[in-house]
Amino acid sequence: MIRSFTIKLFSLALLLLVIACKSPLSEGNLNDLSAIDVRIEISQDLTNKKKNEVTVFLYDKDGKPIRNKSIKMKVNDTDLVYTERQELYYTTTSKYSASDVPVEKEYNFQITLSNGKSYFLGRIAPLAESREKDIICDEKGDFDKDFVVSWKNLRDIDELSIMKSVLLSTSTKTQQNYDSEPEVTKKIGSSGVYIIPKSGYITSKSTISDAEIRFNALKLGTMNPQLLEGSEIKIFGHIDRYIDFEEQNKK
Repeated sequence: MIRSFTIKLFSLALLLLVIACKSPLSEGNLNDLSAIDVRIEISQDLTNKKKNEVTVFLYDKDGKPIRNKSIKMKVNDTDLVYTERQELYYTTTSKYSASDVPVEKEYNFQITLSNGKSYFLGRIAPLAESREKDIICDEKGDFDKDFVVSWKNLRDIDELSIMKSVLLSTSTKTQQNYDSEPEVTKKIGSSGVYIIPKSGYITSKSTISDAEIRFNALKLGTMNPQLLEGSEIKIFGHIDRYIDFEEQNKK
């Protein structure tokens, strides 16, 4: 009897938690555009703008997710699919999404509310395409040389991030211990050079194991001013280069 009562209380607590995490605007008709906070994210392949992932999230003024299935959305006349997913700790995520949306000059988003009225939601231009061959660097590191990466004609890419993994000096033949160094980021132009000096490969505490160099692009677009403040549309992408020093460690 006590166990049954406890289970019921637990179930009620979970139900209250789920309700508390969902906006009241999730129920009934939603016809007020100014009550919605819209976050649009577009992930684009920087070598091919036709390869993309579009995701839209809706929130109310309190930051609670709106899960109202009567709301419909399109981008460039492509319907966005609404989905809900159960996550860990009894939480639910909801989103509108589409993949490989046809695009030429811009992404143009439209929202249709419960009453059937449609409104402009936001717009943004795709990121400029770059060519893989315009980023030049070796795939393997050499402990006797500085590592040099150069690039040219990267029009929308304006940030470089460098992440390095290291083999700790506490490692043994039977157990290898790895760690990561703090990520380094820097603003860059469309052409340039970055050098990882060989003097930093080996220290008293560690030896470089591998490095990842990421060329990042990010732009913001225009949203309907009737939406809640904080609504935004952004498009981002990156090109990665992975450099292996592991073989050098084995020599």
